[in-house]
Amino acid sequence: MNKQNIAVILNIAALVCGTVGIVFRLMRGVGDFFLYYTQNSNVIAVISSAMYIAFRNTDNEKLRTFVTCSRYLAACMLTMTFMVVVCIFLPFSAGTAAPRLFGSVNGVMHHAVCPVLSVGSYIFFENGAKKRKVMLIPFIATAIYSFVIYTLNFLRLAGAPYPFFEVYDHPVWQLVLWFFALMALIAGIAALVRFANVRASSK
Repeated sequence: MNKQNIAVILNIAALVCGTVGIVFRLMRGVGDFFLYYTQNSNVIAVISSAMYIAFRNTDNEKLRTFVTCSRYLAACMLTMTFMVVVCIFLPFSAGTAAPRLFGSVNGVMHHAVCPVLSVGSYIFFENGAKKRKVMLIPFIATAIYSFVIYTLNFLRLAGAPYPFFEVYDHPVWQLVLWFFALMALIAGIAALVRFANVRASSK
């Protein structure tokens, strides 16, 4: 079985699992769905997997580039989701985060199963984005998300989906520090995902 066939299988699995997770999450409520980086990253992952399955062999170069960049964005955002869960929420929650993050179908799918399937497929089996400038895509997407959430929380139009977005619970210097920490993390992830895919593709 060649690499592309494995990628198709993994993308189908990611599409199914991601969709199941989205459906179960929507059953709990729609109002705050897009406030969460996790939900946005998984929606992008589901869409990008569907496009990869449908257009992986298209002769339209612009469409092929768009699909590749979408898969790269999904891989970076899902890695960000996984890293924040593993490196921030689980270690600093005194055991309270695990049941909340993994105690539901969508929690397991969106925090563990889909990141492993989708990111694994992109890095090891897909002909991913090679140009360095693609690293700006997840960086800009995450910056826009952060600014929107900060603004909504500041205007009291929505609650903060994560503690580090609570504008009124932290001094300005902490908010600035958190923002730059998140930007540094996504920049590092963007570089790492691209590098790992380039190395895997060259073998």
